[in-house]
Amino acid sequence: MALWLLTVISLLVLSPASAGAAEVTGGQPMQFRLVHGDMGQCRGDSSCPDWISAEGQIMADSPRKLQKLLKKLGNRKLPIVVSSPGGDVKAAMEMAHTIRKQKLSVAVGRTRSRACPYSEPICPAAVAKDGSIKGEPFSAGAICFSACPLFFTGGIQRVFSPFALMGVHQITTTYSEVRVQYRTEYEMVDGKRKIISKKEIGRKFVGKYDTTKLDKAQKARLVGFLGKMGVDNALVDLMLGTDPNGIHLISQMDALKLKLTTEPVDALALVTLYDCRSHQLVADCVEQTRSDSPVAVSSSSQEAGRASAGEK
Repeated sequence: MALWLLTVISLLVLSPASAGAAEVTGGQPMQFRLVHGDMGQCRGDSSCPDWISAEGQIMADSPRKLQKLLKKLGNRKLPIVVSSPGGDVKAAMEMAHTIRKQKLSVAVGRTRSRACPYSEPICPAAVAKDGSIKGEPFSAGAICFSACPLFFTGGIQRVFSPFALMGVHQITTTYSEVRVQYRTEYEMVDGKRKIISKKEIGRKFVGKYDTTKLDKAQKARLVGFLGKMGVDNALVDLMLGTDPNGIHLISQMDALKLKLTTEPVDALALVTLYDCRSHQLVADCVEQTRSDSPVAVSSSSQEAGRASAGEK
């Protein structure tokens, strides 16, 4: 004779947007755009650099959007200029792996179009039919907080200006509790229960809670990720030691010590001089092109470049 049993099980489910900073909730999703350098970035041979603008909150679907643009660009290896308050940690790490695989470089910065008002550097009027824009990179006011530095680590060259801000804090993981009801049919065979079928008959959302505690497996994955990116795992301690409602700002010198950045130059220098190098420092490229090209390089980049060349 078949019998049935009703069971209720509470499940803790990791939310897809599990590791977002509290202050970025409700922010604009990250947009990726191909940017054609405006006149100020053009070189003596009339060639103008292109780059990828990445601005906004990192969402679960951001990796798909990035891969879509990279596929459209084919074999072109363009630098990425990013400004983001943070967002989904898993998505940030996934994009970092994509960036490293494609051997792209990353700078913290923003992009401004001449067709837009100062208060809105990228506006609908500046976007062409193919989604691209004409613009210029700038560093002042650009940020890379929370999960953004994990995205940033993917670059083979990683730079940010003292006029931009880089910062980390604790990862917040959101768990959702769901109660699931099952109807299980079974029969007794030789005094033992033998399950015939098991069917879910109800599911109810109970609530959710946030935690900043990382278990051993989560911490090991984070440390392993930074190791693959060539970044000192001391960055993990900075993250874990900073309240999620605050930000630990990382100076240019500390970023160099942590190997978070590869040299202290800005987004403008990286974008403008990107095509003249293979693996040489941007600072070396500045010296190489200064005498025979009217490339516009910011004074802060030149000073930082001389400091970097001296340390080398």
